[in-house]
Amino acid sequence: MSRHIALTVVYEEVEGGWTQATIAEMPAVITAAPSRATAKTLIVDALHEYLRSLEQEAAPLGPDADSEPVELRINA
Repeated sequence: MSRHIALTVVYEEVEGGWTQATIAEMPAVITAAPSRATAKTLIVDALHEYLRSLEQEAAPLGPDADSEPVELRINA
């Protein structure tokens, strides 16, 4: 099965000529870099770390729960 999820990266010029990047649908994911190209790379890393933090905070499964892994691929 193949599905596509589109997220919107917003780039803004900030202090010192740096570029701030955020994901519009996930405002907690944010980074800044001296160039837009570097910000694009770093926002993917920030998204990865954000998703990992959610994984660590996940509630334990109930006794009747079943689970399986789902793999997401990000093409940037």
